Amino acid sequence: MATAGAGPGDGREKGEKMSSTRWLAGAVAVGVTLLTGIVPGISAQEAATGTLTAEPVAGAATPESPGSPPLSYDGLRVERDGVPVPYGVWSQWAPLLVATPDGGAWAFFTAETGDVAGPGRLRLHAARYDPGRAGWLPARAMPGGEVQFGPAAAVDRAGAVHLVYADRGRNAADAFATLVYSRSDGAGGWTPPVPVSPDPNAGHQMMPSLAVDGDDRLHLLWRDQRTLPADRRAASAANADVLASDLIDGAWSAPVPVNDRPEPDLNAAWPHLVVDGDRLVAAWSIYKGVTPAELEKPAVRVEWSSRPVGGGSWATPTPVVQREDGEIGGLLLDLAADPRGGTVLVYGRSFRTGDEPTVDLFLRRLPAGAGRWEADTPLLSGDLGYFPTLAVGRDGTLFVAFNHGRNRAVEVGAIALGPDAARPGPLQIPTTGEEGEHGRASLALGADGRPWVVYMHGAADSRTIELRSSRSLELPR
Repeated sequence: MATAGAGPGDGREKGEKMSSTRWLAGAVAVGVTLLTGIVPGISAQEAATGTLTAEPVAGAATPESPGSPPLSYDGLRVERDGVPVPYGVWSQWAPLLVATPDGGAWAFFTAETGDVAGPGRLRLHAARYDPGRAGWLPARAMPGGEVQFGPAAAVDRAGAVHLVYADRGRNAADAFATLVYSRSDGAGGWTPPVPVSPDPNAGHQMMPSLAVDGDDRLHLLWRDQRTLPADRRAASAANADVLASDLIDGAWSAPVPVNDRPEPDLNAAWPHLVVDGDRLVAAWSIYKGVTPAELEKPAVRVEWSSRPVGGGSWATPTPVVQREDGEIGGLLLDLAADPRGGTVLVYGRSFRTGDEPTVDLFLRRLPAGAGRWEADTPLLSGDLGYFPTLAVGRDGTLFVAFNHGRNRAVEVGAIALGPDAARPGPLQIPTTGEEGEHGRASLALGADGRPWVVYMHGAADSRTIELRSSRSLELPR
């Protein structure tokens, strides 16, 4: 499963659109805010869908560092007609990285570029790492409307990359996002995107999670509103359910709800989907409430369900994590399949004592075919663990990257846990040697099994945010 996540927002426009002279500064003001560890709504149910809002940025002291070796990185660039153009990453939506069997990779990120007349065009860009050239090719915008965000991608056995993302025709309150599907064409480009499951009552279709099974069949989860009556849809975009569909003979099947709704103000968001052998395993966050104040509250629990890969009904959802205290859910978790069998969940519990934030990061396993999750394994605790991203190696080694620190001191942190280890290896801060702020990483394993990351970089003397990549992440187990 590969899915990009976001921050708070619910489809209501927040703030005014920026003038053409402020587009980059505004994008970065939001970006730096969300590169930090604790942000309002990190575990909340909503996500921004279009308008950027400039916000002040607070400073912070440099955090304690384990003294990791400097990261060797590449800066990703954007070109139009062969000419480089400036860009600002929309950091409310994390980048996404997927690796391909030929030793290459694709990175996806939403950015506003300096060559577009007027503000508000937030296009999804795709950049390919070409193993033959040993470098990243320039990123290019995907086809579609003025706003594109929230990519999910999966790679089949032949190396084709399948991509689903949210597309809005206009950056306006009355223009809703529709999920579209495309695939790599084998020549460095993409097939024309087509709607997955359009419906006039869907509202914002968003938060996709895409998985491919052993027979190269595609399976998709996302969130929209079509199952609800008109008054509930109009009341809030947060009134929504998680739906599932499969790509069968070139067409997406009729969507079915995955979550239950025992109470009318319980809503589902942030789904994750993986393939575990002959079954699909899904997890999502459950939120209670519909008022603006309630929308900013953390999830009350994380639920899960499963279904046979070949079809059939989803099992009755059951909790896997309860809130109890602190904050859970939303962007404080990630899910991955273990190639040896089973499913792995990494999640955080976020606490705040005065101005001091702490995240307790845990691992939980679901054995292959089992109906019950094992007990938590503690991983780390501290001012770290925000926005975790998880990958599992062929031998069962877990690799986790996350934000370490916050505000101007945020860096990329990472750990590895060997297949038979009870505790992870030493915490690494691979971006320590880089100037500026770094965070919102996406992690994937290359064809050689080594971890790659893409992450956002905010320069200390500039208000630009770019995307960087590293293929040299060394994580002791």
